[in-house]
Amino acid sequence: MGRSRVCAVCGAGLPRAGSARRRYCSDVCRALAYRDRQTSERIIGVGLLTAEAGITGDIEALARLLCPVCRQPVLPGGRRRRDARYCSGTCGTRAWRHRRPPLEGPEEHRAPAVTSSRHQTAGHRAR
Repeated sequence: MGRSRVCAVCGAGLPRAGSARRRYCSDVCRALAYRDRQTSERIIGVGLLTAEAGITGDIEALARLLCPVCRQPVLPGGRRRRDARYCSGTCGTRAWRHRRPPLEGPEEHRAPAVTSSRHQTAGHRAR
């Protein structure tokens, strides 16, 4: 009895009639493995660039490679835009909230809300 072979991604059995070089059970698993390899290469590349910029003291390169909010490496490409500035949507939202003008003061300083004539307030009831 021969050794049973399994998919490198999901662990499902490979067909016995398939090629001896076959590694994946389907095109979906093959595509997932490809995306994982691409992401790994990007992570290693950004890590090397970040380390080199840190050693040489290149502040401009560090500013491009690190998220301005949390200082984590930004990995553009793949599922992210190539010109991504933030490491996640959370950091992008935090930066936007920091940039926007502050909201008005407490509720008592705001103008009263306009109500319809159907729902009159207690002080303006029709007599």
